[in-house]
This record gives sequence, structure tokens and C-alpha cells, in this order.
Amino acid sequence: MIQIGKVGKISGGEEGGRFVKINELPDDPPSYLILLAHDRGFARGCGDYWAENSDDLGEFINDAPWPITWLPCEDGDGQ
Repeated sequence: MIQIGKVGKISGGEEGGRFVKINELPDDPPSYLILLAHDRGFARGCGDYWAENSDDLGEFINDAPWPITWLPCEDGDGQ
């Protein structure tokens, strides 16, 4: 299941070992920014992707060879 606003760790594929976070953008309907980084705090970024809508986001995540483990919140605010 895709988790919006939560940090996940990619455990395999080309992006293995990196972190991912999906942010919903305030479009109507919403679009999504998929952030990748080398660290959980996203201070050392390595790229991003964009999905036009929730269907495209689901297709992108399902097609990406990224086994993602969604991590528990560190600070109790859902992120």
C-alpha cells in the first residue's frame, strides 16, 4: 500500500538503500511528488519523480522495481 507523507526505505533494485517519500501536491485533482534521498532526513537528495494523479502514482510505484518498507514515524507526527 502506498503511504503518502511517510518515509520508506527501498530494499532492492537500482535505488536500493535509498529513502523515498511521496508528497501530495495541492493541485485539483492532486498530483504527487516522489522524493528520493540517500538519508532518512532527505538532506542528501538524489532525485524526484512526479505523478499527475493517483492512478499514475499507483502505476509508477507498481512498475518501479522498488521493494519499499514503510518506516515507523520518528517524531510522532506521521513523518
